[in-house]
Amino acid sequence: MTGIFWLASSLLVYAYLGYPVLVWVLARAFGREPQDAPIAPSVSLLIPAYNEEAHIEARVRNSLALSYPRDQLEIVVASDGSTDRTNAIVESFAPRGVQLVVMPTNIGKAAMLTRVVPRLRGEIVVFSDASSELHSEALTRLMRRFADPQVGCVCGLYRLQGSSQDLRGEGEGLYWRYEVFIKQQESRLHSILGAHGAFYAIRKALFTPLESTAINDDYLIPMRIIEQGYRAVYEPSAVAVERDIASVEGEFARRRRIAAGNCQQIAQLLHLLNPLRGWVALTFFSHKVLRTLAPLLMIAVLVTSLWLPQPWSAVALFLQALLYGSAWAGYCCQRRGRRIRWLSPPLYFCLGNLAMLAGLFNYCFRRNELSWERAK
Repeated sequence: MTGIFWLASSLLVYAYLGYPVLVWVLARAFGREPQDAPIAPSVSLLIPAYNEEAHIEARVRNSLALSYPRDQLEIVVASDGSTDRTNAIVESFAPRGVQLVVMPTNIGKAAMLTRVVPRLRGEIVVFSDASSELHSEALTRLMRRFADPQVGCVCGLYRLQGSSQDLRGEGEGLYWRYEVFIKQQESRLHSILGAHGAFYAIRKALFTPLESTAINDDYLIPMRIIEQGYRAVYEPSAVAVERDIASVEGEFARRRRIAAGNCQQIAQLLHLLNPLRGWVALTFFSHKVLRTLAPLLMIAVLVTSLWLPQPWSAVALFLQALLYGSAWAGYCCQRRGRRIRWLSPPLYFCLGNLAMLAGLFNYCFRRNELSWERAK
């Protein structure tokens, strides 16, 4: 039991602290920034939508205001069986060149993308959420990285609007700053692992159909481009702002779904752990596999702490009680509208891992219930 404790503890420390340091060192020693040049290829901006009447008008207006050559930009909204006013709102922009593609029923985002992407005209396909807002120069800056012929996917910076408005928001903002740092290092070393669905682009020729059961399309699409020998890189100067901040419960549901998708991806992409894949194998194991297994490792640490000799057992249990107690206190403060800043990191860390554990169980036992829906 003692050996399990130290193994699980070591893997957790490596996943959350050791790996970011390691990938930073490797990126500085072996990394290479992709070529960067001002280019303006033909672009199809694809906005998937499902019952987005609250956001879609602002999203379309934002797309029309982008500082990208209009004759090189195709704006398409793909409505996946929306039953609200989404379709009518988009149709009102038809005179300005905005196209609406309608799925008669809700077939799921993966199946919808598989049908729509081949119909787009652009050399580059840009995916962007209906609830996000792109900075004026974002598209122009994203395209610069495609000047490198080895780059097949480019991801922009995902920023949360008003992320410090509550404890959960503060924790999510801190989490994204941490993730941005890791993505920057992975990008320089070789490739990022997946993209932010709010804003990323691919070479259309590299798109491969998705299984209708695919959960995290914004992870699978870039990873399959990497499989083809291309790079997926990060461009933090191309900014997308998320306007819609979910509640604690909504955030939990969103991360639970992502966690189920992580399990699905690991099962489908296990071959990327082959050491012959080089840096991709290292980053996939360290950033994706270990993070997905983290809640199981945390349970192992908690249980095996009871078998440690004193005083180590007492110390280990005290530290874990402090972590989980702080997270619970943070949740209670969140529910009552109070803000105690130092409680936000443990709250978001534990929320994320609890959602990851729920996602693991959902993937194993309730796969058919994982439909595409907006976090509340």
